[in-house]
Amino acid sequence: MSRTKEFDEAEVLEQALELFRARGFQHTSFANLTEELGVSRQSLYDTYGDKQTLFHAALKRYLDRAVDFIRRQFADPGPVRKVLAGLFEGLIAGQCSRGSPGCLMVNSMVELTPHDADIRALAQAHAREVEGLFASRLSAAQRKGEIGKAKDPVALARFFYHTMLGLSVASRALGERDTLRDSARLALQVLD
Repeated sequence: MSRTKEFDEAEVLEQALELFRARGFQHTSFANLTEELGVSRQSLYDTYGDKQTLFHAALKRYLDRAVDFIRRQFADPGPVRKVLAGLFEGLIAGQCSRGSPGCLMVNSMVELTPHDADIRALAQAHAREVEGLFASRLSAAQRKGEIGKAKDPVALARFFYHTMLGLSVASRALGERDTLRDSARLALQVLD
C-alpha cells in the first residue's frame, strides 16, 4: 500500500526553486532543503531521489516559465522593437527587483555547466529554443518590412539571447536598472 504524500509537490518544487536560485546548487544542502521546505528527508528521497534530481525538476520548471513569458511577449502583434523593448524591460524589472537572486538558468550556467554535462545540455537546449522564438519573431518582422532584408534573423536571435544573458548577469552583479535599460536600448539599434 502506497503512503499519501505529506506535502504538495508543486509548492515544494517552487520553494526548492527559490532556494536554489538564491544559494546555487552547491551551497544548498539536502539538510537545508528538508529544514526550509518543512519536508522529511525520506519524503524528498522518495519523490526526487536526490538533490540533483530535485534541482533538475526545479530548473526545468523555471525554464518552462521563462519560455512561456517570451512566447507571451512575442504573441504581441505590435512592432518588433516595441515587443523586444518590453521583453528586456520585463527581464530587467524582474531581475532587479528588491532582493532578486537573478536568473536561475544564468546562475546555473555559470556555476554548473563547466562540470555538469546534463546542465550544459539543458542550457544548450534552452538556448536553441529561445533563439528559435527570437528568430521566428524577427523573421515575421522582416516580412512586414520592420527589419531590413539584409539582416540575418538567426544571427540577430543569437545576439538578443546573448543580450538577455548579459543583462541577467549584470542585473545580479550590479543591479543598476538605468544602465541596463541603456544597454537594452543600444542592443535594439542593431535592427536599424
